[in-house]
Amino acid sequence: MKDNKKNNTASARTLKAGGYSVVMTAILLAALIFVNLIVNSLPSNLIKLDTSSKKLFTLDTQSEEIIRSVKEDVTIYHVAQSGYVLDELTELLARYSSGNSKIKIKTVDPAVSPNFIAQFTDEALEDNSLIVVSDKRVKVVPYSEIVYTTYSDEDYYYYYYYGVVPQGETVFAGENAVTSAIDYVTVTDIPKVYALTGHGETALSETYLGYLKDENFEYDTLSLISSSSSESLEDELVSGIVQGTLSVPEDADLIVINGPSSDLSDSELEAILGFVREGGSVVVCAGYKIGNLPNFVKLASALGLDVCGGIVVEGSSKHYNQNKTYYLLPDIQSHEITDPIAEGGKRVITAFSHAMRKAEALPDGVDSVTPLLLTSENAVGKADPNAEKIYYENGDMLGQFVSAAAIEIGNGKAVWFASAYLADDTADSMVSGANSDMFLNSLGWCCEKANSVSIRTISLSIQPLIITEGAANTWLVILCAVIPLAVVGGGFAVWFRRRSR
Repeated sequence: MKDNKKNNTASARTLKAGGYSVVMTAILLAALIFVNLIVNSLPSNLIKLDTSSKKLFTLDTQSEEIIRSVKEDVTIYHVAQSGYVLDELTELLARYSSGNSKIKIKTVDPAVSPNFIAQFTDEALEDNSLIVVSDKRVKVVPYSEIVYTTYSDEDYYYYYYYGVVPQGETVFAGENAVTSAIDYVTVTDIPKVYALTGHGETALSETYLGYLKDENFEYDTLSLISSSSSESLEDELVSGIVQGTLSVPEDADLIVINGPSSDLSDSELEAILGFVREGGSVVVCAGYKIGNLPNFVKLASALGLDVCGGIVVEGSSKHYNQNKTYYLLPDIQSHEITDPIAEGGKRVITAFSHAMRKAEALPDGVDSVTPLLLTSENAVGKADPNAEKIYYENGDMLGQFVSAAAIEIGNGKAVWFASAYLADDTADSMVSGANSDMFLNSLGWCCEKANSVSIRTISLSIQPLIITEGAANTWLVILCAVIPLAVVGGGFAVWFRRRSR
């Protein structure tokens, strides 16, 4: 009997302990589920660290500013079939939605919803394309703008001359594409930029046109002279006088004049000046032969600038590039346009510049002329634009010149660059993109554009490990001699110690 009581007591204790363990396990599981639900509800940027070697999911400060500025509902539709969703893009988009509750991310499978894309575009979109929608407008971002392959000049050279198939570099531009799209669908107005034609201007390159697209500028070309309806246009062109009134399109916010080689007509000059005085803007990039174009000189004069000579030669070795005294590296002056460039420690290059100074007395209507770039005091302005000698001669000008200036004229604005090579791919590459930054900042200032979108792309290509011959020999000795000998020596030591016992 006593043994049975002891056994029953032990069984009761065991059962009680087991029940206690079950209850505690259930409580622990419930707590874990509750904590998991809370953690999953937290923003992605708080619970998921960016451990990628190239920081694929770390947003740029420009992106963070634009995300914070969103005040209206924005929906980003991630178009991708099941099984073909790009994980990198999904994780990146989560960072946007976690940064602002107004931004929603929705994945759409076109196989399940075949008519969805047709609501927004006639394009046939690849998997992992995006459709960004707000109440104002829609922006379609094809996959080809998110992940694409770039090829260097060397790749093209070997392919053209030797038939070597280029490998290229795979680039992930997701952040730049998404941030630009959000900015596009939320801004109140989209600035309209026209590039003037008809005077031998240099067309903007595909690279610069891409920058304009990323910055959400609408772009088109403009020929003022073709708008003349006069039947005597041919005679007017010969005489240099166009009668009648030319007008700039009403939707124009800014006119770009890039590297003209022939002159404006009188009517074109008046049309451009009237446009600026009425609140429009103009950005001029003029080469060193601009002094031979009287109406362009008049345009500069009306903006408070004195085109006072031919090509500028820099006399200070700290102010030119690659031993070429025509490739000026002027000092950057403080201004809304230039401050971001100066803070980044960059220099702007103005090649083959014309001599220019701020007018001693500003014309009527011009409120301010602010130099943006200045040469050194040792610069020489050659009187003859075709001069071959690079040192000072009789008739030349010596002293500091303005390489770029910002002008405010009533409600209008203008920026004049004394170089036709500011918006040039080769010049831009010499200064790591400082020229394109300067150009885009100027357009943004003229159009009073608040946000700038120029975010770096990320290479997805696997870079080969490059080891010098000395390092290779060192590792060869370590792997083939040192480590094997160490293992053998350690084994021998263990064997000898055991044998000695």
